[in-house]
Amino acid sequence: DYFLRGMARFHAGGQENFETALARFRKAIELDPDYASAYGMAAWSLFWRRLNGWSTNPEHDTAEGARLARAAVDLGKTDAVALTRGGHALAHFTRDLDTGVDFIDKALVLNPNLAAAWFLGGFLRIWRGEPEEAIKRFEHAMRLSPLDYEMFRMQMGIGMAHLMAKRFDEARTWAEKSFRDVPIFPMSAAVIASSSAHAGRTDDARRAIDDVRRLDPTL
Repeated sequence: DYFLRGMARFHAGGQENFETALARFRKAIELDPDYASAYGMAAWSLFWRRLNGWSTNPEHDTAEGARLARAAVDLGKTDAVALTRGGHALAHFTRDLDTGVDFIDKALVLNPNLAAAWFLGGFLRIWRGEPEEAIKRFEHAMRLSPLDYEMFRMQMGIGMAHLMAKRFDEARTWAEKSFRDVPIFPMSAAVIASSSAHAGRTDDARRAIDDVRRLDPTL
């Protein structure tokens, strides 16, 4: 019950909701120390805190996120959600992309219809230098779950993949879709800024940088 209530707050967005979600995932772990998905979502909440610039102690969050992620994948060998969220968080906190990819691929064997596994695997492919494969995974996730709460992440991921492939107009278009849907996501604004600058659209880039600084003053 705490896990499901945490998921509801997690998808509501915003820093306050994320902190409440993290507390509920921790409560679920307290009540059931073997609940792999709760570890996975707790780890992913810390990843999201870091990504959005909300962390007041990044070193602690990195160590704690890695601990929770390892617990998720160790306890969740048959739990696709735990392997997906835990594997992605582990790759982020330890910089071990190949291990993260392996865990997410195992999740897809368990549940080939899990959209989160497809799009989070897409992000790991971007970081491994495989933007074309990443786009295929994002697109597949969008087909599986066209009304997904995390659609804005999939859109931003496609934008980031196009940015890495130096297709700057496509990158900006996809990142703008993401930012219109969720205008509190600094990563979307960052992709808009970078792709606009590379395309020579300096005024657009400056406006996007203003959004990035407003959303994440510590960046």
